[in-house]
Amino acid sequence: MTSALAGLRLLVTRPAQQAGKWQRLLEAEGATTVAIALLEIVPFEQPGSAAVEAIKARILQLDVYQHGIFVSQNAAQYGSDWIDQYWPQLPLGLQFYAVGSATAALLQNRGLNVVAAGGSMNSEELLRLPALQALQQQRVLIFRGAGGRPLLADSLAQRGARVDYCELYQRRLPAAAGAALRRLDWGAGDDITTVHSGETLHNLWQLLSAAGNETGQDPGRWLQLPLLVPGERVAKQARELGFRNVIMAVNASDASMLQALLDWQNTR
Repeated sequence: MTSALAGLRLLVTRPAQQAGKWQRLLEAEGATTVAIALLEIVPFEQPGSAAVEAIKARILQLDVYQHGIFVSQNAAQYGSDWIDQYWPQLPLGLQFYAVGSATAALLQNRGLNVVAAGGSMNSEELLRLPALQALQQQRVLIFRGAGGRPLLADSLAQRGARVDYCELYQRRLPAAAGAALRRLDWGAGDDITTVHSGETLHNLWQLLSAAGNETGQDPGRWLQLPLLVPGERVAKQARELGFRNVIMAVNASDASMLQALLDWQNTR
């Protein structure tokens, strides 16, 4: 029996600590994978630093909030570690939410009662939850990395909430990524690039542009290759950058990304 993705080679660009599961799923379907992390997650953990003191202050005041939102698996991991450290018993009246099923599962495994966004499992979907509509006189704490999209906070504030951030980590482009990408012989056969976020797509384009400027090579060959992305927002960004063969998954979960790839392969 021929494996569904046999003959395909896929570039995995997830952070190193998250790439393994995605690679195993692809390889179980017969694909070959190459991993070059285009995003690095670095938690704030320097004792006494401004970032760590800001996190501690938010966590110590957890009992003033009615809603706590975790935007990613990384936010769930680091945020729940902080909560466990200072709140052996959770404050009453605080409801947690997760953007994404994997984020929700992580929190549930750590004993937190959490409501997850359905459907496309993104911020827009979370904002449709009935409990997040009328928020006058309520406070919301968003657990996330430094920076990021303001959509959640802006939308909740418009609904009357007072919104604060608990920024737990920073995202950056790994130092070795550029050299690794330049060494990669890509596009010779059935090669597919996969990105799990808009920021990863931005980093890919930044490196392709830089390589083109340094070597005089046209990054256009990458634009011809299939590119697997999560959701309409990232798909739109990819098309605007010039990628011509965009495969769009419903969301960024590995299961959804794999299904989109299988569906694409079946229609070839």
